Amino acid sequence: MENQEYSYITIFGQMGDRNANKAVGSHFPELTKLLDHHCDKPYCKDVDQFLVAFRVDGEIWYFEFEGCEKLRLSKKNRYISIDVFMARDKWGNIDEKIIKTYIITNLRKALKLSINRLKKEKYVVNEEKLWNDFKHVETKFLSP
Repeated sequence: MENQEYSYITIFGQMGDRNANKAVGSHFPELTKLLDHHCDKPYCKDVDQFLVAFRVDGEIWYFEFEGCEKLRLSKKNRYISIDVFMARDKWGNIDEKIIKTYIITNLRKALKLSINRLKKEKYVVNEEKLWNDFKHVETKFLSP
C-alpha cells in the first residue's frame, strides 16, 4: 500500500455552502492525516479502498437525509463506498467538539456498515486490527 496514490480509508466531502465547509469541512484535513498515519494498511485483501463521502446540508445543496446511505461495493474496481449525510442542525451554531464527535461517530458507523457488507459477501476482513487502529484516530481527533 505504500506506493499507492490514495489512502486506504478516504474521506471527502460535498459541502452545501461556505458555512458548512467552514464548520465541517475544515476538520477533514486533520482526520485524513490521522487516517493516513494510523489506518493506511489493507484490512481486506480484496478491497483496495474504503471511500466515505460526507454530504453536508447548506444553502446551495440540501440533501434532505441524515445518516449513512448508498453503500456500494465494486468488486471489479476493488472498493467499497458509502455516503454520510449531515443535516444543517448538526453543524449550525454548534460547538466544534460536537461537530467533531458527529463526524467520527458517523465515520465509525460508515466503516461498520461497510465491513458488514464485505462479510456478507464472504470477504475476509481484519476487523479487530481496523478497530484497534481506528481507536487511535478517534482518540487523537477528539483530543483538544
